[in-house]
Amino acid sequence: MKQQKSTGLKPPWKPGQSGNPLGRPQGARAKFSEAACADALADWTKNGANVLERVRATDPSTYLRVLFSIIPKDIAVSIENRTGPMDTAEMQMMRRLVAMIRATADAVDIETVFAWLEEDLRARVAKQVGS
Repeated sequence: MKQQKSTGLKPPWKPGQSGNPLGRPQGARAKFSEAACADALADWTKNGANVLERVRATDPSTYLRVLFSIIPKDIAVSIENRTGPMDTAEMQMMRRLVAMIRATADAVDIETVFAWLEEDLRARVAKQVGS
């Protein structure tokens, strides 16, 4: 690594201090990340549906993994800790999830998909308990 030559000028702050002690204002984003997000959104808006359709047809397991990665993660149900039956909202959610799996899992064994779901839910619950 190349060392910089000293210009003889001292910074106005002491070693260990920052020239901007408050840092970037909360909620402010870098211009690069804003541009990257805008580009990604434009690309998704233009090509997203076609890409998803192609991936679902050619590689259903990848399609399901992507789909499960974007499903809201605040929906974690622990069967082991359940003291009674699911409520109406949970049953509707479960029915939608099973319907989605059946609709997309033609080329993937349904038991494999359910194993992925169970593994994912257990990992999420373990993270919450361990936090």
